[in-house]
Amino acid sequence: MQHARDDSAAFLRESLGLCERSKDVTSRPDAPSRRRPWLQSMVALAVATFIGWGCLMGASEVVESLRTGVLNNRKGPDILAAEQPVIYWALIGFYTAATLTAAGLGLLVLAIAVRDLIGARGPDR
Repeated sequence: MQHARDDSAAFLRESLGLCERSKDVTSRPDAPSRRRPWLQSMVALAVATFIGWGCLMGASEVVESLRTGVLNNRKGPDILAAEQPVIYWALIGFYTAATLTAAGLGLLVLAIAVRDLIGARGPDR
């Protein structure tokens, strides 16, 4: 039993040593991930814009469905609120939750991109 504990302790020390050495490699100012931070931020802005466009399209679809009482299925029969209320409201709730979740993700990506572009910069940047 003591031998197993010694082996696991040695493994843990080696693992921690690897982590400490890897911090030295990635914290260099000329590390590949930090050579073009503005490019990464621009890609993040493009992703946030694409997510925002999808959220606008989803929100307009939900609002239109609520206004007309018909959920346009596009690949099958439409779902009418008067004929199938449980399915209609379940799908409207799902689409609304998905749109709000995507909007939150888009805002998070946008905030990260803006912070990296114009936010507080450390002494190594």
